[in-house]
Amino acid sequence: MPRILNSYLYTVFALGMAVLFCYFPKLNPGSLLAVMILAIIAGFMEKYLVELPNGTLFSGAAIFTFTALLCYGLPEAMMVEVVVVLSSTVFDRVQLSYILFNIGQFVLSIAAAGNTYLWLGGTPGSFAWSDLPHFLAALLVYNLVNSGLVFVALSHIQNKNYFVLWYDSLQDIALIYTVTFSLGLRLVLTFRADNQTQFWIEAIFIFFIFLALRYAFRLFIELRKTYLTSMESFTNITEDKLSISVGHATRVGRLARQIAEELKLSQTEIDAIHYAALFHDLGKVQVKDSIYKKRGPRTLEEEKEHRKHVEISAEMVKEISGLEKAAEFVLYHHEQWDGRGYPTGKKGEEIPLGARIIAAANEYDHVLYHAKGKNPKSEYAKLADNKLDPRLVKLVMKIADFHIETEETAQVDNQVEVVGPSLSPSGARIKIYQSKLLQKIGACLLAVYDDTFRNGKGEPIDIPLGQHILPLVKRAREQHVQVREFVEDTANGKVYDVYCVPYRDVVYLSLFDASTIIDYEQKQEERIKLLYRDVIYSVTQGKMLLSDDQEIAQFYRSELLAEVPITAKKDVAICRDQVSKHLDRLGVPEKMKFSILLCTSEAATNVLKHAIDGRMKLFVDEPFLRVIVEDNGSGIELSEIPKSTLMTGYSSKVSMGHGFSLMLKLMNRVVLSTGPQGTTVVLEAKLDSDREAEPRLSHAPHSVDSLSSIPVQPVLRGGT
Repeated sequence: MPRILNSYLYTVFALGMAVLFCYFPKLNPGSLLAVMILAIIAGFMEKYLVELPNGTLFSGAAIFTFTALLCYGLPEAMMVEVVVVLSSTVFDRVQLSYILFNIGQFVLSIAAAGNTYLWLGGTPGSFAWSDLPHFLAALLVYNLVNSGLVFVALSHIQNKNYFVLWYDSLQDIALIYTVTFSLGLRLVLTFRADNQTQFWIEAIFIFFIFLALRYAFRLFIELRKTYLTSMESFTNITEDKLSISVGHATRVGRLARQIAEELKLSQTEIDAIHYAALFHDLGKVQVKDSIYKKRGPRTLEEEKEHRKHVEISAEMVKEISGLEKAAEFVLYHHEQWDGRGYPTGKKGEEIPLGARIIAAANEYDHVLYHAKGKNPKSEYAKLADNKLDPRLVKLVMKIADFHIETEETAQVDNQVEVVGPSLSPSGARIKIYQSKLLQKIGACLLAVYDDTFRNGKGEPIDIPLGQHILPLVKRAREQHVQVREFVEDTANGKVYDVYCVPYRDVVYLSLFDASTIIDYEQKQEERIKLLYRDVIYSVTQGKMLLSDDQEIAQFYRSELLAEVPITAKKDVAICRDQVSKHLDRLGVPEKMKFSILLCTSEAATNVLKHAIDGRMKLFVDEPFLRVIVEDNGSGIELSEIPKSTLMTGYSSKVSMGHGFSLMLKLMNRVVLSTGPQGTTVVLEAKLDSDREAEPRLSHAPHSVDSLSSIPVQPVLRGGT
């Protein structure tokens, strides 16, 4: 952390503590219990933030801070702020300097607001309508001081201009002001010193309102992310079919969204532009494949056919409910600033802004991935005033990454003497520069051991986990062998890959931090899992869902009718008999009964094929009947899941042959959970066969694409 920033953080903390100690003796012991309850409620609201659809984070803790100020006094409000910061960071790995800074800046903010309120004539504990202007002024001062102090720190951390941060957050500050004022006023007006029952009911009510909002917005955002992920997966499949660069639509969509956010467009417009960018090439599926797979220039007839894709895409998007505006952007995204585009020849600002944004993002992707040795940034700059809106070109050049090796940089690299085979400037080197995994790898420490650990300059140094690494180094020197070992630092959760290489009387040591690699691989596996989940759900039209242990556990909460262990072939017949008996009791029609029994046999037989043992359980949760078959096998590999579940007759050591195809055909829904500990298959049939089964399990993946946000009540929470 820069010294000037560190000094600033601790200075704010010191000033806050000085103010706190001045007011602390004035704290009323009689109100301490009530103040602590308010502080705990506010702390929960600060820890469990509400994320709004535009990415803004909102806690609402200031509502209770001002309630304490107006009902009890300024010292009590300061106490609330201190408890809020401490309680909201419990069990979180937040840098100490950030925690101390937050305590200081919140104390200073409420001190400024409280003194403003008192100076204007407000009296804590006896709020009246005449105090309304005083409350408004105090709240304004609080927000100005709070955001002003935080933005000084953020301007150093994010390397952004202080006034730019102010401008970008005006909408968020206005939201804080409005919500805090309206709910705080409601709460304060119910306060009575002699009877506080209504006051505490209102306080709990506001707290639960925020919990409900948090859940509702979280569900909405997850559904929207699922929608986006599904669309991205669909466009990837389309691109692969047409031999288009896979991921093109996804990349264009994300950059288009970023441009729209930079332009401060409304959330509705941002979403419409993002969706339009994802579907801008959708119409190509109805154009002859040969046009896109052809090498070399197109004929006039082929170009005419190709240009039809914008109108086809727009018509297809228009059919999707709620995307009418997006359809307009799709239609005009090939129009050009100078009027030479298609389909209508619009020019300049006649072209809808959304279409111009998509065009800018689309051309950026084409230039970056098809630069063919040219400098992509200079090539993109040439598009201003002819193909693209010059204002958008400047914006893209400011926010987008043009880092890709050019012929000029390759020539500079080639001037360096290289011993042994070199990397092709246009091949492997570019792949290395673009490799996310290699970016995660870096030497944590290089050292030499000659009875003391020293750096390259020969200066003594301390190394992480020295007491664990020293025996490895000594073994390498004594036995004169290379030693490699993984050493874990349990204090901070880091894992080091340690190499000890002896040379004469010294040992060369390198430590690589492997924690980031492990974390990266886990996240990659989760992304792949979510992708398979979305694609299979979409392809099967919601009839098959990949699940995890936590989600699948809900199927065990209904009424258990039967349970049969599966260890031998005879157990398959017992499973079938048990299910048949209960189906008869429930009056299930013969046709449906036959389907359920057939699928039960397939699932039970699969246990004997691919695991040592398992069990079948039968549940009823009107109107659903569920047969759950578990095994303790090694599970199905991620790469095998699509083939094992979607390809009829596909057979391997872990697949079910015709089993899944049969289940998907005969059951209302099939839920699959698989992993190294085993596989669980849930067969769900709706006893009322007149209607489709309604999925009860959310299939929304968790966050694939994070939207940028600034905390509504600006707080430095480690890494902000």
